[in-house]
Amino acid sequence: MINYNEIKEILRAGIWHALGRFFVDLENGDPRPDEQEGIDTFISHKITSPFTDESTVQWNDDDKMIYRSQFQMTVSLTVHSDDKGKALDTAQELRNWFDFQGYEYLKENNLVVVQIHPISDRTTFLETGYDNRVGFDVTIRATYEDERAIEVIERVELNDELIGE
Repeated sequence: MINYNEIKEILRAGIWHALGRFFVDLENGDPRPDEQEGIDTFISHKITSPFTDESTVQWNDDDKMIYRSQFQMTVSLTVHSDDKGKALDTAQELRNWFDFQGYEYLKENNLVVVQIHPISDRTTFLETGYDNRVGFDVTIRATYEDERAIEVIERVELNDELIGE
């Protein structure tokens, strides 16, 4: 089974280690980091395309059938900040991490960046002011593996002759 929470945790840990930024899923109920605690810039994410099948292969290994699929997923990343320049700078740092700095870390965790979409302004106007947002989408390749038990035929009778054990 694909564990999307595990993939999000891999991304969160890598981004925190590299950039020191909170990585939250606002649409899934994660709390928005509080500006009163001195957090003026953070990154939100949304998995916009969770599964696009790329290739599959099946094989048997003694008494089990193994299924492996490579798939792509697209994650939308948005930097929120009280300062537009800081949002732009952080988005560029984040893009560089996916493009270069985080390559080995992602590879060690079986994730590969397929495509990084252009950075765009996603600023919105709230009732009292602007929420500075800058972001981009990244397409990531991952693998999914599953297995199931299969019945092994140990002997068969063919033309009144027993073949096998």
